[in-house]
Amino acid sequence: MPHAPNQCKVLIMEQLSKQKFKRGVQWLSWSGVLATVGAGSILAYSLVFNQPTTPISVRVATVERGTIEESVNESGTLELGNQQILKSPAEATVEQVLVQLGTGVKAGRELIVLRDPERETILAKKQLEISGGELTLASRRQEVLAAEGKLRAARQELQKFLTFGNAVQLDIREQELKLANDRQKVVEAEEDLAAAQQKLQESKDLFDKGFIAGNEVRNQEEEIRRAKSALREAQLTVNTTTLQLQRLQLQLQLSERELRDEIAAQQSELATAQLQLGNDTRELQRLQLEYREIEQRLQNSIVTATIDGKVLDIKVKNGAVVQVGDPLLTLGDPDREFVKLNLSTLNAAKVQPNQLARISVIGPDERTYTGRVESLSLQATTGDGSNPGSGSSDQATVSATVKLDKPTGTLIPSSQVNVEIVLKQQENVVVLPTEAIQQSGSKPFVWLRDDRGLARRRDVTLGLEGLTTVEVTSGINAGEEVVLPLPGLQLTPGTPLNPQF
Repeated sequence: MPHAPNQCKVLIMEQLSKQKFKRGVQWLSWSGVLATVGAGSILAYSLVFNQPTTPISVRVATVERGTIEESVNESGTLELGNQQILKSPAEATVEQVLVQLGTGVKAGRELIVLRDPERETILAKKQLEISGGELTLASRRQEVLAAEGKLRAARQELQKFLTFGNAVQLDIREQELKLANDRQKVVEAEEDLAAAQQKLQESKDLFDKGFIAGNEVRNQEEEIRRAKSALREAQLTVNTTTLQLQRLQLQLQLSERELRDEIAAQQSELATAQLQLGNDTRELQRLQLEYREIEQRLQNSIVTATIDGKVLDIKVKNGAVVQVGDPLLTLGDPDREFVKLNLSTLNAAKVQPNQLARISVIGPDERTYTGRVESLSLQATTGDGSNPGSGSSDQATVSATVKLDKPTGTLIPSSQVNVEIVLKQQENVVVLPTEAIQQSGSKPFVWLRDDRGLARRRDVTLGLEGLTTVEVTSGINAGEEVVLPLPGLQLTPGTPLNPQF
């Protein structure tokens, strides 16, 4: 049977084909079951998790553009311009108060009259002492003038004596000439004597030789005696003239010394008179100074306005006794208003002159006035609790002054006010309430309500922060709706929201 093997092969192939078909049908059957189970699971998940959720009621705010500010708040005391307390200049009695509370006054107007009779009596006594001092001073001046005249005359006499000479000087000159002449005569007498002596010797020699007679020798001897006598007389005349010259010179010296001594005496007398005049002048000046002081105190008995302003307070009444430095009344210029405040050192480091300030009354009145920081102290001090706005006496503060742009006319001087000083300001920027800002680690974000009313989370970048608002520099735009979450409310992306504007 030649075809038997081929038939077996065909049968085997058919059997294998049937087995593969059966396995394929089984695989398809199981795949269908698995597909059916998967579809059911997806349907079940969709039914469980995508079933409709009840919307959450939340407060929603529309994002807007606006102005954001960084500021500090302090309390201070309102004062009028040049506000000051006028005090009593002396111990006195209030004779009359000439003004009333609220009276407008001009600088120099009389406000209060004080009376001190004791000072008036003292002033009269001082006037008498001054009159006596003036008389004494006039007498001293006359003495000085007289001494100056005597000294001037003595100096003139000495100058005249030294410049033009006097009779003694003439006599001295005459004696000097005479002495010179007398000395010449002595020389001549000495020469005559020497000649006579020479001639006598020659005569003796001739006599010894017998050439002349003895009477000629005797005549020559007589001639020598006459020459010696003439020499003695000449020498005596020289001595006499010398003594006379010395006497005249001594007389001249004594005259000059007397003149110089007279000048010294007059100088001493003048110095004494000038010293007494100086002492009397100083004494008179002292009396006049005391008089002016007493007079000034009496003039101060009339207390006058130091500025143009208004009477804010009156501390005394007619008949009251006041001591030096006691407060009498308070003045202030209502055309200028200031706030004196003490800043904490932390706030003072941020404040600068000319920054905008808002002033409001502490209380139900919500009216706000504007001003500018006028001055800021460069030194912190520890107050004693008496300074306006000082707070704790142990807290170091920095004093500052804020000037109101316009006088309010309603704020009460010395009353406490609140001052908000604007440190920084940004205009026309995206502004959000601070409560809308959420924090995730160091990254701020907000919840938005999208067009379908679902919650959406958005990261944002913050700028300037104020007390209740904050600037958003990126992340949201004006017109979008931002959620203001309530405490404890947990939102997730896609949560339906029921907005409450």
